[in-house]
Amino acid sequence: MRKATLQSGDHSRTRGSLVVHILLLVYAAILVSIVFVLIFKLSVSSDIFFGLSITLLFFALGQSVYELGIKNAVSFLVLTSAIGFLAEVLGTNSGIPFGKYYYTDFLGEKFLGVPIVVPLVWFVISYLSYSIVRGYSRKSSWGSSKTSIIAKVALLSAFGAVSWDFMVDPMFSAYGYWVWTGQFLPLPELDGIPLTNFLGWFVLVALMIFVCLSLLSPKSGSGLVKRNNARDSVIAYVLLMVDGVVANFSLHNLTVIGIGLFTMITFIVIAIYYPKRDVRLESTGQVAM
Repeated sequence: MRKATLQSGDHSRTRGSLVVHILLLVYAAILVSIVFVLIFKLSVSSDIFFGLSITLLFFALGQSVYELGIKNAVSFLVLTSAIGFLAEVLGTNSGIPFGKYYYTDFLGEKFLGVPIVVPLVWFVISYLSYSIVRGYSRKSSWGSSKTSIIAKVALLSAFGAVSWDFMVDPMFSAYGYWVWTGQFLPLPELDGIPLTNFLGWFVLVALMIFVCLSLLSPKSGSGLVKRNNARDSVIAYVLLMVDGVVANFSLHNLTVIGIGLFTMITFIVIAIYYPKRDVRLESTGQVAM
């Protein structure tokens, strides 16, 4: 009976990883077609961009379910989306924490001035960044306490998310998805994007990860991740980087490309190679994240 149960679990894990691989492959195929269109400046329906976003969302959902289990994946989705939505409502009404901006109608239906799809974007990028950081953290020494580990994982995950935003915000602002009207601090701008936006991104994603890990992590044992599939998350992150490079090149945003490439590659290198000792902490009330 025990052997049959183990075999059933192995089959379930195999099917789960296969689904995630297929979703990643579909995402890559759609992205390649979009890159081809952008390079050769061909006309294309906007539906293909919607399809790309939906596929990435399903990949992130599948990846989180595979790595965390359904209960933790749903909790991660709800927490990050809720925090992201509240921050967007605050941002569009007060300019804090990102700067002063408003959404156009390109992203569809809105609630309290925020397109209903936007909170899901916060889940996608925060989870992908977290998955990469946690997936390779077995080689790392993050600290000696649960709070220290969570804080460091949250900060590095936030760096990965904001590195992606260096590519994305100038691109989608140029496409007219949202319009910037100012910032609440006298700082320089990056291609029309207030630097307060990137500071807000960093703080917000760090908060999301910190809250998720504080609430969802067990008091002892191996931590939140049950099955590691970080390699797929790295591939998805690299594909996002390629998409950003090609799109910003078509917009002649060379400075954006330089900053985005440098920070995204730096994030991947740090996440994979930062230090070389296992963080697993046993039943002392401390956990690996």
